[in-house]
Amino acid sequence: MKITAISNLELCGGKEALKEKISRLCEAGISEIILREKNLNESEYCALFCEVLQICNHFGVRLFLHNFLDLAFKMKYKFVWLPLQILEQNSNQNLAKFEKIVISVHSIDEAKLALNLGANALCLSHIFPTDCKANLEPKGLGLIRNAREFYRGEIYALGGINSSNFHFAIESGADNIAIMSEAMKCENEKEFVKKFKI
Repeated sequence: MKITAISNLELCGGKEALKEKISRLCEAGISEIILREKNLNESEYCALFCEVLQICNHFGVRLFLHNFLDLAFKMKYKFVWLPLQILEQNSNQNLAKFEKIVISVHSIDEAKLALNLGANALCLSHIFPTDCKANLEPKGLGLIRNAREFYRGEIYALGGINSSNFHFAIESGADNIAIMSEAMKCENEKEFVKKFKI
């Protein structure tokens, strides 16, 4: 099982704090990082991505480029994590250049569409109640189980995942878990990662 941390500049309190947080998460044994900073423009994101990539490479941790698909093409970067609409807008591009394309989806119809458009991994959300989406009903474990009925590839579970409930997502068919708030807010990264070890 991979434990994937999702970045959030606002939760960290700025770029320097975020880089320090990512460094500590990598050192603690996190599996992957998603640099998910939608509020930055492409040039700002590119500058931050290059700095964070150096940190992740130092620790041997995979970094996903999020959202800015044109940037991934320019950099010839092989690992992307995208909203479904970005995949839809770029379905005519040569996506075979990417080694891993994880697409965030929120229903079975979206999951099937993502796979038809070239996704080779799915992120299903949000599974449990979460403060980030307080007004939205969670999709529940049924979303994972239903996706498993037709998809044998890699599934990430996202949304409200914590050390008390993550095993339910894995038992329902998810391969990996993705966490943002708790990863960004934890005071002891080693203890945070340790809590999710099976």
